[in-house]
Amino acid sequence: MGRLWRSLFNAHRQHPSQALLVLAGLALSIAVVVAIDLTIASARSAFELSRQALGGQASHQLLAEGGFVAESDYARLKLAHDLRQAAPVLEGSAVVADGERRVQVLGVDPVAEAGVRPWVGQALGAPGGGADGDAGGGALPRLLGRADVAMLPEALAIALGVGEGDVLTLRSGGKSTRLEVVAVLPAGRTPQGAEDLVLMDIPAAQRVLGRPGQLSRVDLVVDDAGAARLAAALPVGLEVAATLERDAALGAISAAFETNLRALSLLALLVGVFLVFQTLGFMALRRRGLIGLWRAMGVSRGELARLFLAEALLLGLVAGLMGMALGVLIAGQLLETVTRTYNDLYYRVAVGQLALSPGVFLKAGLLALGGALVGAAWPLRDALAVPPLANLRRAGQALSTARRVRRGLWPALGLMLVAALVLWLAPPTLGVAFVAIFAMLMAALGLVPALALGLLVFAERVLGPRLPVLGRLLISGTRLGLDRTGIALAALALAIATLIGMSTMIHSFREGVSDWISLSLQADLYLSHPSGEDGLPSGLPERLLAIDGVEALTLNRRRSVMAEDGPMAVLAVDMPARGIDGYDFVEGSPEAAWAGFQAGELLVSEPLATRLGLAVGDRFALPTPGGPVSRRVAAVYRDYTSSQGVATLSRAQYLQLYDDPRINAIGVYAEAGRAEALAVAVRAEVGSGEGVSLVTAEAIREETLRVFQRTFAVTDLLRLLAGVIAVVAVLGALLALQLERLREVVLMRAIGVGAAALARLQLWQAMLLGALAGVLAIPLGVMLAALLIRVINRRSFGWSMPLELPLGQIAFAVGLALAASLVAGLLPARRAARMPLAPTLREQAL
Repeated sequence: MGRLWRSLFNAHRQHPSQALLVLAGLALSIAVVVAIDLTIASARSAFELSRQALGGQASHQLLAEGGFVAESDYARLKLAHDLRQAAPVLEGSAVVADGERRVQVLGVDPVAEAGVRPWVGQALGAPGGGADGDAGGGALPRLLGRADVAMLPEALAIALGVGEGDVLTLRSGGKSTRLEVVAVLPAGRTPQGAEDLVLMDIPAAQRVLGRPGQLSRVDLVVDDAGAARLAAALPVGLEVAATLERDAALGAISAAFETNLRALSLLALLVGVFLVFQTLGFMALRRRGLIGLWRAMGVSRGELARLFLAEALLLGLVAGLMGMALGVLIAGQLLETVTRTYNDLYYRVAVGQLALSPGVFLKAGLLALGGALVGAAWPLRDALAVPPLANLRRAGQALSTARRVRRGLWPALGLMLVAALVLWLAPPTLGVAFVAIFAMLMAALGLVPALALGLLVFAERVLGPRLPVLGRLLISGTRLGLDRTGIALAALALAIATLIGMSTMIHSFREGVSDWISLSLQADLYLSHPSGEDGLPSGLPERLLAIDGVEALTLNRRRSVMAEDGPMAVLAVDMPARGIDGYDFVEGSPEAAWAGFQAGELLVSEPLATRLGLAVGDRFALPTPGGPVSRRVAAVYRDYTSSQGVATLSRAQYLQLYDDPRINAIGVYAEAGRAEALAVAVRAEVGSGEGVSLVTAEAIREETLRVFQRTFAVTDLLRLLAGVIAVVAVLGALLALQLERLREVVLMRAIGVGAAALARLQLWQAMLLGALAGVLAIPLGVMLAALLIRVINRRSFGWSMPLELPLGQIAFAVGLALAASLVAGLLPARRAARMPLAPTLREQAL
């Protein structure tokens, strides 16, 4: 076995490009898997650490349906139920006034923290906090009861350039608050996830956030029985929730986004395995003489199988290590982009560094080794099945191209049929959908060589008589070589189809969102509170109606509620009749929707209807402080603001059910031709001291599309990957085809065909393979886009969108296939032009 290994080592030393092709294809794929998994793991880890820092050891939380617990309710309940381990909290976000750094404000009762968040007690030197007496400089007396001081973690203080005794100005809700920094907490005294926290007493947090007398929640350390007793005694509007269940529900919000990213990485891995398959097949082809010699010398098939599988495992191990290192680098670039998506769409998370999870690297190693073995299995079987003498002769041992290509046609059709049936009949879960779509892609890849063969046969019959000799050789040589290039052609088609599919899906989504936002924004101006939760000043609607040029107003109040199967939003709307034109109904007519809305029925968003299986005429149990209230569904409308879903009802109905007169946002309709003048008048009316944000419809549209663009920025990685894979696939295919048809090339040189003509033939053959892959990738890419839009997006987020073909991006993808093929064809063309004639003739005559 040692001699065999030495022979293999010598073969790799003589032809290092073969191993490099295997390593490049698999390492790139593993890098994408590692990069996406690390990015998701880092965001998740930051979320968990932040929740642990904020939630501490709390087992339950006292929450209010309206979003905030009154301090008076907390004080009454604490005395009535002897809540010994209960810590009130007020939290929110603010911006440092002299920059754009966003921080998390955490207002606590320092005396109550020891049993819930021990690190706070230790930092303050509070009784029972386990402090050593000087942590934080004994900051408790300087913090307790004061509304003008705060404490910062050391990392945040360094980042902001402030220290003890300095003044920190925070901006929230349109107003600024000056706070004295009374202590800087050493890094060892604060947990991970607390790096962005500004710690203060509750009166100070209420002052910064503009919430006098309010608490975000009360963290409790109680057993389930105690929680149940407390819940039974709570007044209407308050609830006790288990911390683990609430955190799990919040974390589940982003699960569909993460699943889609992971599916993208596994698609890259699938392409990489195809590249390994094709490149190892090329290596087996080059080694036919060596394999035949070993077999003639008595080496058994089993020994050779173990040798080549061990070689594949070694290549997989090296590719895995390379992919892990490259994946860490890519993840560092992706982290900011993906984190911004979490902040835009799901929940706030501050990710300072990559979380290098061992599980991610273990998964990558197993995928690399498994991918190498799967990619090596079929080429190895092919090579060992050839008799030793045929291997030594290096010619004439293959099945006919047509027979080999057609052999995979019927299994591919059968797999596609089974996958389609699974999509149609199986439960509508995301996992089942991804498995079925991957199966359909595998089946489509089996069809690529057969379709390419059909196109080449057609071209040979129609164009052949009109082409010169080299043109006919080009088509016939490509057709006869499909048994060797078919896998590479399929891998290239998959890479380009993935690019087309993702580009089409993103383009369709962007067009859908653009049309939807243009339809939804019926008003000319929109006013809201910067926090998104606080109500606008009372009396503001009346003041706006008094401004000359205001035709009508739409009043909105949006609040988050917890339904039985997860979070959702309730939207109360008071709008004029023309406001119904801003809804894009997927079920129900505008007339019936308006009539039902006025009668107290619900307009439900498409994601909510998809999630709960609701249709027009069904009844929905709307969560309210007094318990679920059944309401009829009048219509289902398209909505891209929330994948959790929204139930919209009239403001009059909302006031009856929720007793909440606050307004989150106001839409102002201007009289014809007076929008610009009205904007100036409204700005003058609301001023800058009321904490009111005013934007135009066009500004909202532009910001929405900016968020959309950031969300899909991660797919830029796919474009780079597709280009690299295209070059690797075509290069390996052409080298294999050149070796397979070496005898013909030498004979052509011998009968007088010049080296330059042979080089051009190689380049044209590369271009022909790229053109075939590009043409066949178009229907495959459109099919992938349709599945992503109709199946994956609907099951992930609950919304639908029209299928729009981006012709320019499709042309770019096909052009990428051609350009990559041209680049990949340069090396085989150079080799064909420089091939020594006499030695090669002697070798082929054996």
